[in-house]
Amino acid sequence: MTRRVRLAAAAAAGTTAALAVLERRDRRAVAADPQGPELAAPLAGRPTRVRSADGTELHVEVFGPRTGPTVVLVHGWMCSMELWRRQIGDLSGDHRVVAYDLRGHGRSGPAAGGDHSSDALAADLAAVLDRVGDQDERVVLAGHSMGAMGIVAWAGANPDDVVRRVAGVVLADTGVEELIGRARLVVVGNSLSQVRLALGTRLLGWPFPLPGRPRALASRAVRAIAMAPGASPALLAFTTRMLLATPTEARTGFGGTLSTLDVADGLHTLDVPAVVLVGEHDRLTPPVHAHAIAEGLPDATLIEVPDAGHMAPLEAPAAVTGAIRTLVGRTLASPDGRT
Repeated sequence: MTRRVRLAAAAAAGTTAALAVLERRDRRAVAADPQGPELAAPLAGRPTRVRSADGTELHVEVFGPRTGPTVVLVHGWMCSMELWRRQIGDLSGDHRVVAYDLRGHGRSGPAAGGDHSSDALAADLAAVLDRVGDQDERVVLAGHSMGAMGIVAWAGANPDDVVRRVAGVVLADTGVEELIGRARLVVVGNSLSQVRLALGTRLLGWPFPLPGRPRALASRAVRAIAMAPGASPALLAFTTRMLLATPTEARTGFGGTLSTLDVADGLHTLDVPAVVLVGEHDRLTPPVHAHAIAEGLPDATLIEVPDAGHMAPLEAPAAVTGAIRTLVGRTLASPDGRT
């Protein structure tokens, strides 16, 4: 064995040992985190299946009373309805809450024909609204990240349905265009901006496997990319598991869509009260996106949430749930917003 090989073997052994120490430390921190039991509790909704226009099977669950103000929750890329577990737990006491897994995510089926376009997201939302609501019911829509992009895409494709079926919208941690160019994952000068754009576009659609091990590295990457520094150990572990559970086909298919996404025209048709919410530490869709969206909407309130990253529904549940409750009270308390 050459000296170079011996040094490499020693370095590998040292790295493995260091990662094992981190893994044990992380497990102890998660076990001691008081948020752990709440994050582990199963969601208990009334499940149903909805078939989208192209045949994609969507997993939908309804929580809370069978009547009352209805809130429809749409999660983002590489998540599932579990992203909304804290809003579901709070709102379902006195709201009818509908949540569904996006195509290719959670318990929904894979995208029929490999369609991971924004048009497909819009069609899926339309199918869910047709199935879980009646034609005279107006709802509040809440979307996170790509889920919010799907809401905007749906509005652009169905302008006549917006005022008829939607009382208000909450758009959280999202953007509608220039997603790679405005991300704050890597700060580069103007001379390198095109390089970052090309590299980001390639990476989002590249079907490489995401390593689930070592989990210590995966969770630290998630914290650096998607969450605020203060995310608790249990919340970080929960989010890491959710993200890593996304099938490669859905991750890369929608990743390619996100790299060139532009649904900004849909903002003009969202002529209903809106709340645009963003975590101050959101590096994936930083506050510049929220400001642009709020300026493009006819009636918008902008909220920047301190100590939250890209996962505000999990990281800052009181702020997100409060925004939804306030919007429901504002828009569905009148006869025009009957549910």
